[in-house]
Amino acid sequence: MPKTTRTPLREKARSEGARVDGLRDPDVETFVGAMGTRMRADAETVGVGLRTLEIQVRLHLPRLSRPAVAGWSPDKVYEEIRLQAVVRAAQVRQSAEDAAHQAHASVLLNVNKAHRDLSLSFGDGYRTRLRFAEVRPSIGHLVQSRLHYLHSERADTVLQFGLFLPGATMPITYAAFSRCDRQYVMDALTGHGLDVNPDRIMVLTRMHGLAGIPANLMSLTIARAVREIRAVNAGDYVITAYNPMLGFGGTSFLASGFRPIALSPVAYRYDDKGLFQTRRIAGASVPQLLDTPDNVLMVLGATSAAKRSVAGIESLIRVPRRTHSGGGHVRPVPADFTSPQWTERLLGYRRLLESCWSDRTVHPRYQEPPVAAGDPRGQCGVTSVWLARRLRADLLLEPVYCYGRLRVGRDDAEDVSHHCWVEIGPADDPRRFVIDLTGDQSDAVREPIILGEHRALADRGLRYETAASLRLDELPKDRVWPRFLALDDRLRDLEEPRRQP
Repeated sequence: MPKTTRTPLREKARSEGARVDGLRDPDVETFVGAMGTRMRADAETVGVGLRTLEIQVRLHLPRLSRPAVAGWSPDKVYEEIRLQAVVRAAQVRQSAEDAAHQAHASVLLNVNKAHRDLSLSFGDGYRTRLRFAEVRPSIGHLVQSRLHYLHSERADTVLQFGLFLPGATMPITYAAFSRCDRQYVMDALTGHGLDVNPDRIMVLTRMHGLAGIPANLMSLTIARAVREIRAVNAGDYVITAYNPMLGFGGTSFLASGFRPIALSPVAYRYDDKGLFQTRRIAGASVPQLLDTPDNVLMVLGATSAAKRSVAGIESLIRVPRRTHSGGGHVRPVPADFTSPQWTERLLGYRRLLESCWSDRTVHPRYQEPPVAAGDPRGQCGVTSVWLARRLRADLLLEPVYCYGRLRVGRDDAEDVSHHCWVEIGPADDPRRFVIDLTGDQSDAVREPIILGEHRALADRGLRYETAASLRLDELPKDRVWPRFLALDDRLRDLEEPRRQP
């Protein structure tokens, strides 16, 4: 049997360091170096680490043009983005203090080493062990929207894990995963000859660690998360990326076994206040003016076969900007929602969700007098959010969350005047498919769920009139989201005993 040659981790790190140096923008690095003293003073005033503020500075620099970044004085450039960077850093600080308290982070004082078995050793002889576990959806929301530097929650998160100190409710490390829904990622994988399906790819979308944790805890978190993905058969490959523009070098990813596979453009967009927004929720925003370095896409094999497939990848594919900016989605998994199998599955969803409805998930207008257990009134919003997320995760669809009115066309039954449901297909297509898991809020509807093409339902007297619609990626900013998180927390609590060994 021929010997397998393995590149030492230190050599890989040096090689990747050289790659990162080649991707960094000289004008940006010159500016950051010149502003070190001012940024340090602002970071101390805000109460955050220098790196926290520096990331926000780098994130907001693309608002400015190349002539501005390269030609203005560093002080003038800094003043142009200082307010936005400081505001975002201050938001992190406000939430980080609470998070550190909930995570019992004070225990980490004087920690010497984090071991592979998740035990921690301290200078005074004290030892304790971290717990690896799934993160509750409401806690994941706090990490993604308030602690992570992007300040943007991924509505399509399907798995989220963390390392917890004993008795803590907040993790000290965090990793979130979504399904692969971007075609350019698929193109990067297939360009290396990998035979992959998008429903077998997990994307590591968010990572975060509290200040003061041992450096190797991030790679240990990734390793445990990938082990769990393999155990539940959630995917064969894990994809992620790091951004040299923001000063990242992919160290934790390399230590976890990820391999670089492609260079991909990054889209920076800003709202009317000049604050960064991800392109998934950008809406009416202003695009970047600065041409910026590429991200480095990386892949990790979760299974033995996948590991062998990626082991020989050495070169990098470059994703064209037009391909990336086009935002092409992968082809959805085929599904016939009119089939008996899907009807039964959707009825099963309804039964599952009924068991989790509560006064924390119901719309406020139905709080008084309270509705009975299992009553769908006021539960259509959270139910539709859950369904939209499930359709994205299972079928890679782009469902639309709709709010409006359901007219039933009968004098002896009331319309549902404040209603939510899910549609699949363009808004102007009469054949778009309606899935309503709480259609029985009206006495005119006998079955618990309503399925069918929009036009066909109208012919039956069921007219869905949309007043507003939101894509899944936009829902975390909607008022329904906190109530949905309460529903998702309850679902996780019900499922947790089944996952216990």
